[in-house]
Amino acid sequence: MTSQAKLLRTLRRVTVFIAVLGVVYLATRYQTITLPSTGCSPVARFAAGDRLIVDGRPRPLEKGDAVLVRDDAGRLQLTMVESLRETDGSLWCVSNVPECPGFSSEQAGWIDPSRVAGRVLFGWSL
Repeated sequence: MTSQAKLLRTLRRVTVFIAVLGVVYLATRYQTITLPSTGCSPVARFAAGDRLIVDGRPRPLEKGDAVLVRDDAGRLQLTMVESLRETDGSLWCVSNVPECPGFSSEQAGWIDPSRVAGRVLFGWSL
């Protein structure tokens, strides 16, 4: 085998290895969640039945971010960050659709950042 053929074979293996690592990274960091098709969405930019891409290790959250939060029963709740407390990073979350009340800090109080399961990057209708 010539040195050029060996180099090409090695490059192919390295490329496949990097591609596999990329797929593993994407699969462990992001997940797809589908909102229930019945009912409504408590966040105005999403509708019932939308599919959401969620970052399980989000960068620091900001006002206006849509997030998935675990409630006291351990269920995921879609809500929106209205404000952040500087001292401990706690979140004040709201539902911004009056016709569709959802999980809100008005009932739950300030939310510990450890209860955030992920930040919604975007959603689309099926």
